[in-house]
Amino acid sequence: MPLLKLLHFTALIVWCGTLLYLPALIAAGCRAAQVPERPGHPELNRTLFNLIATPAAIIAIGSGTALFLRDGTFGVWLVFKLTTVAVMVICHALCGLLILQCERHPRPALSVACAALGATTMGMIVATLWLVLAKPF
Repeated sequence: MPLLKLLHFTALIVWCGTLLYLPALIAAGCRAAQVPERPGHPELNRTLFNLIATPAAIIAIGSGTALFLRDGTFGVWLVFKLTTVAVMVICHALCGLLILQCERHPRPALSVACAALGATTMGMIVATLWLVLAKPF
């Protein structure tokens, strides 16, 4: 079943990449929406979220679940890892909310929220990677 692991890794790379890129793209879109001579591309945010990030998240979570059920790898570290993944899912949902807010009411304050979301996402990606590689518990 190395193909299942490959599918999981590929989906994770795509999902994590979009989670890191989306907050910056959303912030740029909000800034561009406030300057009339600088047209933004708000449909790009929604397209990236709906057609790339969300399917990658579903595939990554589904294949990851299949991997640990198949291998029977249960432990305390898995609980912590699943907690970090749950926070990443929350970050994913917050990206969707920020996209909606930027489309409806673009304002500069959303850039701060985007920066905080990007930092949180980066922290969770690093924590998840460390938990998987080190298996400290």
